[in-house]
Amino acid sequence: MKKTFLLFALCCLTGATMAQQELNTHLLRGVWQSNRSNPALFSDHKLTIGLPGAYSNLLITGLKYNEIVSKDAEGRRVLDIDKGISQLDEFNLIRENTEIETLSLGLRLGKLSLSAAHSVRFNAFLNYPKTLPQLIWQGNAQFIGQEVDFGSDMQLFGFSELSVGAAYQVTKQLTIGGRAKLLSGLADISTPRTRLNLNTDEEAYELTLDADWQVNVTGSIDYQGFREPEVDFRFGQFAADQIFGSNTGYAFDIGAVWRFEKFDIAASVLDIGAINWKDNARNYRLQGIYEYSGLDIAESILDDSTTVGSVLDSLESIYQPVEGFAAYSTRLSPRFYLSASWLLTEKLRLGGVFYTEQYRGESFPAVAFSATAQVKPWWSIGGSYGMRNRRFDNIGAHTALQVGPVQLVAATDNLVSVFLQKSSNSANLRIGLNLLFGKV
Repeated sequence: MKKTFLLFALCCLTGATMAQQELNTHLLRGVWQSNRSNPALFSDHKLTIGLPGAYSNLLITGLKYNEIVSKDAEGRRVLDIDKGISQLDEFNLIRENTEIETLSLGLRLGKLSLSAAHSVRFNAFLNYPKTLPQLIWQGNAQFIGQEVDFGSDMQLFGFSELSVGAAYQVTKQLTIGGRAKLLSGLADISTPRTRLNLNTDEEAYELTLDADWQVNVTGSIDYQGFREPEVDFRFGQFAADQIFGSNTGYAFDIGAVWRFEKFDIAASVLDIGAINWKDNARNYRLQGIYEYSGLDIAESILDDSTTVGSVLDSLESIYQPVEGFAAYSTRLSPRFYLSASWLLTEKLRLGGVFYTEQYRGESFPAVAFSATAQVKPWWSIGGSYGMRNRRFDNIGAHTALQVGPVQLVAATDNLVSVFLQKSSNSANLRIGLNLLFGKV
């Protein structure tokens, strides 16, 4: 558990260089990447070929790199775990979304527009209580006579997504669109049940574990007990049988755009669907009240000289989960966009977007306002101000640059994190490359 928690936290912190909130890209009207957030929004070219691109979004609450890493007298970077624990909230969240777009296609045929795309997506969610790292690093002597809840809600999964979509201009003002998606699960680890309450008796040191805990595992994940699942998930290195495997699922997106002379309103709902995990699916469960009254093990756990994490190591040796092989399913997190765009002048467009997502009992709302200037016929640039992740200091930027048929698109909802990575708790970036033919 020590290794799992530390690597997870540090990888996310240094990777800030996710909730899947993508705001700036959505407001790039006429740019192919905005179709990802609304199937009724299309490129303003007759033929668009989307080349490989990437999107990543990261959210960490409770921790910042600069708050737990400092330099000693010799200039070496030192990790201060105790200081980091003191900065944590009662519950803390790590959320990351990464998406690799391999290839996409957009075709406009009069009032009808067609699309096809493939991408590989990875989602990570960890909602953990402060008591978990306290038990890992500081032991449970501080909790004698108390009941400690150290159960965490976790889901890490990756899947391949193959989609086809269509949009149709019903009237001069209204365009509706939809997209069907075939999902192929690559790997998953998730916790549908999360209760792990530990009590250490203040007189006899008797350990009592009140548990209703389950973890589901599928794919290249080596489960070694509830203290340390090892994930072998190398993003971008999959064989064809992994990309189109037997862990399948389906999802769909719907959207609409109302266009007027200089004003439009767009709305969409994305990722309505689920993945069914049945190939190599495993389940591990603890349920009931477990007691252990051995004095030797209790003294070992409470001894300050014992190895960090010994309390959970010892708990694993006492309470072995029951293994099963039942298939299960995980739902994607539905996302909703509502936006408006106003062409103030020929070269200046204003926009606003509201976004919300519900995932594993957590709500992720966001709001942003943007301005985009058409500096040259081949170059647009803009910025945004938004509220996301319950913070009001999100300054974003976006640009689309075209040379011949080649268009480069870049957007971020948190420009500050690009330059001040170590003092930020969120990061967001999309990079895309398109080939454009035949201006509409």
